[in-house]
Amino acid sequence: MIDILTKLCVAIILSLLIGIEREAIHKPAGIKTHMLICISATLVMALGMYLFEQYPDKLDPSRLPAQILAGIGFVGAGTIIRDGFSVKGITTAASLLSITCIGLAIGAGFYEGAIITTLFVFLALYLTAPIHHLLNKNRKIVLFSITTKYSPEILGKINSFFSTNNATVLNIKQIYDNASQYALLKFSVKLDSHKQKESLISSLCAFPEIKEVYVSKKTYHIDNDAE
Repeated sequence: MIDILTKLCVAIILSLLIGIEREAIHKPAGIKTHMLICISATLVMALGMYLFEQYPDKLDPSRLPAQILAGIGFVGAGTIIRDGFSVKGITTAASLLSITCIGLAIGAGFYEGAIITTLFVFLALYLTAPIHHLLNKNRKIVLFSITTKYSPEILGKINSFFSTNNATVLNIKQIYDNASQYALLKFSVKLDSHKQKESLISSLCAFPEIKEVYVSKKTYHIDNDAE
């Protein structure tokens, strides 16, 4: 009783540390998700070892942990969201896999490995965000809202235009109006400077199909999952 209670308490404490970091930046899997997964992984590992002690000639203690590692893939997939060309949630899915492995280590009684791994995972999640912002501090994301006469080629044409002018398209949304035969295209684009934005606007306005170009007044520092 004392042994499993100790393991579950350690699982709660370590998963709480990772869960707080995820919760603080409003990720889909936060404190409760990480705690539940770590507690479950700890119990499964402890159960596998308990059954092996009871039936040493019949059971492999690694079979149950192997199943939970396979199952965590479904939970992780639920945190991954694709929005146009961008994909979010991969880091959170990876943190769920990490906390599962930490739980398995606790269940096996490998406390040193679990604690050290938790610290390294926390540091990897917490300290890489400032580095990410530092590397991209001069780059901004701008939303181009373009009203254009619809044609099957126009989306690819504008996308190629941005690529040719060294502007990275992160996301595309399209709204088509059947009545007017016009389309509203929204491009989230990564730019290197304000001058580049002005140049792109001028060039887009020269397209004969384009009726209007609107650029959001706000620009945002890149935050891919900083995640």
